[in-house]
Amino acid sequence: MHESAINLLRPLASLKLTLLGIVALLLGVLLAYFNQQHSSLYIVPPLATLALNLLAAIVFNPRIRQNSGLLMFHICLLMIAILTVLSQLTSMKGRVEVTQGSAFDASSITVTQQGTWHRFSRLAQVEFVQRDIEVDYLQGLRRGQTRSQVEYQGREITVGDNVPLKGSGYRFYTTSNKGYAAVVNWYTKDGRAERGAIHFPSYPLYDWKQTNQWQAPSGEALAFSLTVDTALDKNRDWMLRRSDSAYIEITLPDNRVHMLRPGDRIELKNGVLEFEALRMWMGYKVFYDPFLAWFFAVALVGVAGIGWHYYLKLASPVKQRAPRKEQTGRGRAVTSLQS
Repeated sequence: MHESAINLLRPLASLKLTLLGIVALLLGVLLAYFNQQHSSLYIVPPLATLALNLLAAIVFNPRIRQNSGLLMFHICLLMIAILTVLSQLTSMKGRVEVTQGSAFDASSITVTQQGTWHRFSRLAQVEFVQRDIEVDYLQGLRRGQTRSQVEYQGREITVGDNVPLKGSGYRFYTTSNKGYAAVVNWYTKDGRAERGAIHFPSYPLYDWKQTNQWQAPSGEALAFSLTVDTALDKNRDWMLRRSDSAYIEITLPDNRVHMLRPGDRIELKNGVLEFEALRMWMGYKVFYDPFLAWFFAVALVGVAGIGWHYYLKLASPVKQRAPRKEQTGRGRAVTSLQS
């Protein structure tokens, strides 16, 4: 390498730059906490700086290059920094609610974090239908196991908090956010029909206020209140599942209240509203990061490298200095150790 280029690049290996990069990364993590959707903007620059700093240290520090274990460890650190940058640029986190009996719609996802390079084209390839939902509750309303049945690629899969549905690189995990949904049909005067679902607040967290607002396709603002018969009991174990015993109360714009059970209809000014059935909805957290396996593999190699470094260091024999003889003033030989 040319001498002038070396002189220009050598400052990149400075420990002062390392300290500056660490401080900038801590500040970036703090900023990302308050703006998760654009976290890569705050984390990628300091990480890239630390990666360059580490690369320069490997190039210009002979102590690292001359020790195989230490070199392997530092290269793995460099790869982890690079993988973290790529992960921040391509990863995605989000959440979505899917109604029982309905298909997952990629356009309904609420994105909470998205890398600059992430594209949603592959998410549209994930097609599944929500089936039965069961949630175990222990005494005191402590949530236990969640079992969310989905139909994916022609087979039934059980999804849970720690058992994801995997598709096109995306992972879907269940959350504590779930509840009941009223499936309704809207019939216009000219015979056209529209179908939808009204999600009520998470149950049993908000069992005391199962209400929601809905605007009919004709523009009428309606207030819905759900009353459902469940096995909810704070003093014993029970299971949350779909209930067939429920009714909704609809408050019209003129404050008239109508009660509907599944199958009932009400005629409004510009159409007919039908309460088809009561279903459940499940909330999922969606996660995408194509570099997770690489992180694990590189971390294993890095641990092996630092382990090899300390093994060689501890296994190296201590060099014994041979004693030498010195002559005293009277000509007698005296054995001493060289200092």
